[in-house]
Amino acid sequence: MTADLPTPRASARKGLAGLAILVGAAGIGLALAWNAGLFGGAADAAARQVAREAFAREAEHAAFTEAYLRQEAREVRVGAGETLAGLLTRAGAARADLNAAMASIVDVYNPRQLRPGQEVSLFFRRDGAGAELTGIAFRSEPGATVTANRTASGSFAARQVLMPVTFEIARVSAAVDTSLYASALDGGATDREVATLADAFAYDVDFQRDVRPGDHFELVFERFYDDEGNTVRTGDLLFLSLETRRGARAFYAFQAPGDSRPDWYDGDGKSARRFLMKTPINGARLSSGFGMRRHPVLGYSRMHRGTDFAASIGTPILAAGEGTVVRAGPFSTYGNYVRIRHGNGYETAYAHLSRFARGMRAGMAVRQGQVIGYVGNTGRSTGPHLHYEVLRRGQQVNPMNLQVANGRNLAGRDRELFEIERNRIDTLRQVRRQSGAEVEAVGGAPKVAATP
Repeated sequence: MTADLPTPRASARKGLAGLAILVGAAGIGLALAWNAGLFGGAADAAARQVAREAFAREAEHAAFTEAYLRQEAREVRVGAGETLAGLLTRAGAARADLNAAMASIVDVYNPRQLRPGQEVSLFFRRDGAGAELTGIAFRSEPGATVTANRTASGSFAARQVLMPVTFEIARVSAAVDTSLYASALDGGATDREVATLADAFAYDVDFQRDVRPGDHFELVFERFYDDEGNTVRTGDLLFLSLETRRGARAFYAFQAPGDSRPDWYDGDGKSARRFLMKTPINGARLSSGFGMRRHPVLGYSRMHRGTDFAASIGTPILAAGEGTVVRAGPFSTYGNYVRIRHGNGYETAYAHLSRFARGMRAGMAVRQGQVIGYVGNTGRSTGPHLHYEVLRRGQQVNPMNLQVANGRNLAGRDRELFEIERNRIDTLRQVRRQSGAEVEAVGGAPKVAATP
């Protein structure tokens, strides 16, 4: 951690002190000249006026100099596990000042949201050996600043100031570095865009096994950024693509007439959605595949008729497809268990849940992607994970090899409107590519030129 030092002012003090001496000397010289009778008549009155103005300037300057030299600014960073109150105490704020400042700040901001390493500006007024806290300022979030200033009554007044933001159509086109998530955020995307990409490709891609460093992705979305280039918020996501060892796929956002929200379609107007999702959980690791294995509890080899995804307890589990719940409750060695009946003779099962989603019961209709429960360790289980099964006419099949039909395919007038929107988005992509900013600069980071 960097040391918290007062802002240097030695040169400023010297300059102000020297100026004060010159003004004082000029005033004294004029006064002596007048007393010596060097001015007379009109000249005498003019000299007195000059002397008065010189004395006034000297007094004003002395007051300014004193006030300036008594002010002190510090830049302090939040330490690991440190609260804002703890930071103020460490910086030397008196208990009464600390309490007054905190009381005002909590009205506009939750100080628990401060993160380690965040910079806080503190302002003090020196009075002899002591220092009185007069102001606090810090970035509460991208595009917003919280300030708290001492009032004439000695209390503090706090407010959150929203900074001006700029709109753009952002294009992030880059290779995956350590992870797709981190690489997308480095380009100015947010959790929202990454989650949407994961949802759109959930039918084709196992993000734990299929995505590797060096794979390529592209996102085109609406972005609002502040004066420092930080993403304040994002709007609509228009386009996304992902190229892995399994191939390349790209999808466009389009809302067909009569639909309540946009959906994802490939360049030919075919829906990104499939009848069933390959992985009904986000951010999990495939820990055991379908087939023969040595059972971790029983100690002998037996057929594993599902797929296990290791994840922390409480991770949401999604319905792999639209259907009706036929069972929701404890079930033998499966622990807490949900089974859903879909069309065309398919069913899916989810085991070892810690708890069920609110209202989950037999007979309940669920939509694809709806949260039905949460990862747990119930039943015969050696650790937190989801056991996922796909059954076709009562027989378990390997979910990873499942080939099912996709969802809606656009036709007629819907297809014509889609092609107009697809061409508009491709034009935006081309404009951004020609601008040379393959990855948008964020927070002062350099722009990266990458080959599409």
